[in-house]
Amino acid sequence: MKRAGLIRQVFIASLAVALAAVLATGLIARRALEAAFAEYLTTLGRHMGPGSGMARRFVVGTAEGAFLTGVDRGIVISVLIAVLLAAVGAWLVARRLVRPIRRLTAASQTLASGDLTHRVQRDGPAEVAELADAFNDMAAALENAEALRRRLVTDVAHELRNPIGALRAQIEGIAEGVIPADQARIASLVEDVATLSRLVDDLQELSIAEAGRLHYEPTRFDICVTVATEAERAAAQVAAEVDIEIACPDGPVSLEADEFRIAQAVRNLLSNAVRHTAHGRIEARVTCEGSGVRVAVTDTGEGIAEADLPLIWERFYRADASRASGTGGTGVGLAITRRIVEAHGGRVFAESRQGEGSTVGFDLPGPCDRACASDRPSASRTA
Repeated sequence: MKRAGLIRQVFIASLAVALAAVLATGLIARRALEAAFAEYLTTLGRHMGPGSGMARRFVVGTAEGAFLTGVDRGIVISVLIAVLLAAVGAWLVARRLVRPIRRLTAASQTLASGDLTHRVQRDGPAEVAELADAFNDMAAALENAEALRRRLVTDVAHELRNPIGALRAQIEGIAEGVIPADQARIASLVEDVATLSRLVDDLQELSIAEAGRLHYEPTRFDICVTVATEAERAAAQVAAEVDIEIACPDGPVSLEADEFRIAQAVRNLLSNAVRHTAHGRIEARVTCEGSGVRVAVTDTGEGIAEADLPLIWERFYRADASRASGTGGTGVGLAITRRIVEAHGGRVFAESRQGEGSTVGFDLPGPCDRACASDRPSASRTA
């Protein structure tokens, strides 16, 4: 069943209201005037004196009829004028309401066709203007989501291209007998497959983190122990010319958080520093402040340009040509770290001078269980 348009509905409703109002007013006025006029003529007849009853009734009846006929004529004319004015007003109001709604309908169809840049003009009554604002916000969100999707597809294709290309070249060489299938070659194939597997695992974890579906189990633990454990693991990966140091306050620094995820965040910070530090030192420092705990990893590596600092927390930042060569990472570790820290109510930060090194870390809210008056280097080693 076809529904009536908004213009038609507003038009008919306005006419009906105007007609009913004028008719009701006219009928009430007619009754009141009829009674008042009859009373007036009766009073007038008394003053005409006795003996003129027949003439009085004739005059009263004729005058009353003429008066009421004039009243009826006035009511009809009022109805016609009211209907005309109501029709014009209803048409103007309906068009003013329908015009922005039609624009929204057309914009929705344009959006559905794939043009996510289309926006609508903010016009009409307050409610319709708010609807236009909501539509524009939705369109902007869709455009941003589509841009992120395209970027993700491009980044994943870029990251997969190198290991897949290397695998294909080696496998084709072995199949054609050009490359011997010795132990070294098989180890290289295994390494390329491991890189692909690690990338897929990291992408899956990042997608879960971005969707806010990572599972967290808050417990109270000593974050200094966590940082020291991750630093020991990172020490096995550093170059011979790099020292790894740990700086923590005297005594434990107790924190309420998910220990496994915080350890993962620290591990990503240290892995990033290891990949970009060829000589010098890497320091993992824990400080306890009144507003929470700060974990910072400082290195003496190549550093990051100031304009690029905000980008290091984005997925596949290492795809930049100046940072990709030989790093061996998947490029999503710091993005995962940011999601973990933000899920705990904290924030990430980065400071760097190109060519002099970087400091990358995060702050977690919540006061420590102890006063951290001084720091001490709790461990120092050369890998």
